[in-house]
Amino acid sequence: MTMAKLFVGSQELHIDKRIGRGGEGEVFSISNMPGFAVKAYLPAIVAEREKKIQAMVSARLADNTSTVAFPHQMVVDGRGTFVGFVMRLVEKHKEIHELQTPSSRQKYFPKADYTFIVRVALNIARVFAQIHATGCVVGDINQRGILVSPTATVALIDADSFQVSDGSQRYLCVVGVPEYTPPELQGKSLKAIVRTTDHDAFGLAVCLFQLLCMDRHPFSGQFTGHGDMPLEKAIADYRFVYSSRNTGMFPPPGTVRLDDFTPKIAQLFETAFSPNHVGQRPSASIWVEALGELESALRVCSQNKLHHYARNAKECPWCRMEKAFRRPLFLDPGFINVDVPPGRLDPAVGFVLDLSAFLSAINVVTIPSCISVAIPPVAGALAPSQAAKEVLSQKRLAPLVKIAGGALLFGAAYAFASDVPGIVALGTAAFGGWLLFRSSSQVDGFLAEYRKAAGALSSRIESLQRSSPIVQVLRKKAEALDVIDEYKQLASAFGNVRNEYEKHRQQKQMEGHLSQFPIRGARIPKVNSGDIVQLASYGFTTAFDAKRRNVQQVYGIGPVKASNIAAWIRSVEAKFQFHSTYTPEELRQIQKEQNEIITKQQGLEERLKKLVGEFRQEAQRFERWQSGRDPELTRLAQQLTQAEADLSHLEMAVPSRPNVAPLSVPPVSTLQRSRQSPNPVTGVQVISPSAQPHAVTCPRCGSGMVRRTARRGSRAGRSFWGCSRYPTCKGTRQI
Repeated sequence: MTMAKLFVGSQELHIDKRIGRGGEGEVFSISNMPGFAVKAYLPAIVAEREKKIQAMVSARLADNTSTVAFPHQMVVDGRGTFVGFVMRLVEKHKEIHELQTPSSRQKYFPKADYTFIVRVALNIARVFAQIHATGCVVGDINQRGILVSPTATVALIDADSFQVSDGSQRYLCVVGVPEYTPPELQGKSLKAIVRTTDHDAFGLAVCLFQLLCMDRHPFSGQFTGHGDMPLEKAIADYRFVYSSRNTGMFPPPGTVRLDDFTPKIAQLFETAFSPNHVGQRPSASIWVEALGELESALRVCSQNKLHHYARNAKECPWCRMEKAFRRPLFLDPGFINVDVPPGRLDPAVGFVLDLSAFLSAINVVTIPSCISVAIPPVAGALAPSQAAKEVLSQKRLAPLVKIAGGALLFGAAYAFASDVPGIVALGTAAFGGWLLFRSSSQVDGFLAEYRKAAGALSSRIESLQRSSPIVQVLRKKAEALDVIDEYKQLASAFGNVRNEYEKHRQQKQMEGHLSQFPIRGARIPKVNSGDIVQLASYGFTTAFDAKRRNVQQVYGIGPVKASNIAAWIRSVEAKFQFHSTYTPEELRQIQKEQNEIITKQQGLEERLKKLVGEFRQEAQRFERWQSGRDPELTRLAQQLTQAEADLSHLEMAVPSRPNVAPLSVPPVSTLQRSRQSPNPVTGVQVISPSAQPHAVTCPRCGSGMVRRTARRGSRAGRSFWGCSRYPTCKGTRQI
C-alpha cells in the first residue's frame, strides 16, 4: 500500500522501514519517535476499528503496562481521517513458538535451558494477569501474538484485537485460533460472543502446556476409539490427552507426563482442561504463583547439566525425550577454553600424561596370589586341665576297684555261707564298672571339645581370609587401571576428532540444512495449521524430523499429506550445497570437541593422583593386617592347644590340626569395569563370583551374594550375605 503523510495530532510521523504485514494492515517504525511504531489499517477495515481504538487510547491502557502493545495514540492522514494508531515498538523479540520448539530454540535461543523456559512461562502468566486487571480480554490467543526476548521478557502484540469495554459499549474480539479456543466455543461464530477471562484461561493453559512440554499440544495424541478425532473435536470433547481421567486418548510416544511437574502444576492443567471446571478455570494470577513454585523446585539433572526438572519427578523427562528422539533438546553454547601448561599438549593425543610414572607407582606393590592365615603359636607348653587330671585318675582306678570286688566275691563263696560279704563284694565290683564307664565317657567329651575347638578355629580362619583388606587393594588398583585405559581411549579419540568429523561432514551439513526449514510456515499442500500442531506434538517440527521418521504415525497425516511432506523435503534437499572448505563454525566445533577431551584428560590426571594415593594406603593397611594378630583367633588357638594337652594327658591320640586351604586372589583384570554392572532385578551392584577375591556363593542357586543389613528380627542391624537374585532366590549366609 502507498503511504501518505501520517500525523499524531499536528506532529507528522517520519515513516521508516516496514517491520510487519498482516491481513489487517502494515506496521512501520518511526524515525522521529524512537521506541514506537505505527500500524496503518487497510482501507476496508478502518471504519470498524476507529471507535475501538479511540476507546483504548482514551482508557490510557498503554500507560498501565509496558509489556503489551496497546494503542498509544490515534493516527490520521493529512485530511484528519483515522488511519491507525501508534504503539510501543517491540524489538529483539521472537514469536513464542520459536522458543517452545526445540529445533528453532537452538537457533534463536541457543543459551536457553529449562529454567529460562519456566521463567518465560511465568512472565506470560504475569502479562495475562496485567491485561485482565485492565478489564480487557485477549480473546485471540495465538503463538504469533506472544513475543519473547533473549532475556525472557514477554510482550503481547495485536492488542487492538482484544475485547475492551467503554462504559456500556463493549468492543468484541471476533477472531480466534481453534487450537486455543475453549471447548464451549469450538465451532461457533465468535463475532457476537462476549469473551471472558475464563475463556482466556483455557487458551493460556494451552500456551503454557506447549511451552513447558516442548511444543506438545495438550489435546494432540492417539485416539483409542473408532472414527476421526481431529484436534478441534478432541478439544470440544475435553479429551485432555495427559489426564489421569479416562479421555479415550493417550500421549504420543516419548513425551512428558504430568508427574514430571510439581503436583500444583499438574492439578492446574487437569482443572483447566476438565469439563467440571468450565467457568472456574485457573486464572493467570494462580498460574503466576504455581509457576513461581515450579521455578523454585527445579533441580539440575545428574546426567546433563542443561536439564532442569521438578524435584518431585521420578526421573529427568528431558533425558527420556532425548533418548526417544535421539536429538538434544538444549544446546550448550559455551566454548570450553582450556589452559594447558607448556609441553603438556600433543597434537596427536591431547593432554599428555606420564603413564609410566603412574604404572610404576602401582606395580611396585606386590599383591599375593593367595590369602593364607596361619594358626598363631601358643607360648610355652600348656599343662593339662584339672578336669583332665581327675578323669585320668578315675580311668586308672576303675580297673583296680573292679578286680578287688571280684576277688572278694569269689572268696566269700567258699569261706562262708553268709550273704553279707557277697553283697559287699558285688557292690565293690559294680562300683568299679561304673567308675570305668564314667571315665571312658568323660574322655570322649574331651575329644568332642577338641573337635569343637578345631571347627571354630577353621571357621575363624576362613572368615578372616574372606574379609582380608586385599579386596580394597585390588579395587583401587583396578580403578586406577580403568582410569589409565580411559585416558588412552580419550587420547585415541582426540587424534580422530577431525577424521571422524570428516566422515560424517556431508551428512552433518545436510542435517543442519534440513533443520533450518521448519514445517510451521512451509507451504505444503493440504497440511493445515491443525496438522502442524499435531506434527509438533509428535516431535516433527523441521524437514530433518520428517526426513528421518515416519510422519504417518501422527493422527490426520495420511498417505497424501505424507507424500506432500516428502515432496517438500525433496525440494529442500535440492537446495543443499556441500561446502568443502571448513567454515569457521565447523572449525569451532572441532576445536570444541578437542577441548572437551582435553578437559576430561586433565580431570583424569587429578583422579589418578588420588587413586594412586588411596591404593598405597590400602596396601599399607593390608600389610598391617598381615602382620597383626586377631584376638579371637588367638583365643581359639589357645583353646585348641589346651584340648590337645588334655588329650595327650589322657593318653589319647591327638588328631591332626585343621588345614584351611588358602583363598586364591584373582587377577586385577577381573575387577576392572565389572563393578559398574548393577543387578537387573534389585539394582544392587554385584561383583560376579569369578571376579571376587573371596567369592561368596548362594547355598541355594550358586549365584554371587551381596552384603545386606537385617532390618527385622533377632539379627536386626547385623550384616549378612543375601543372594544377588533376590527376591527370585532368598538364599542367605551369615557373616
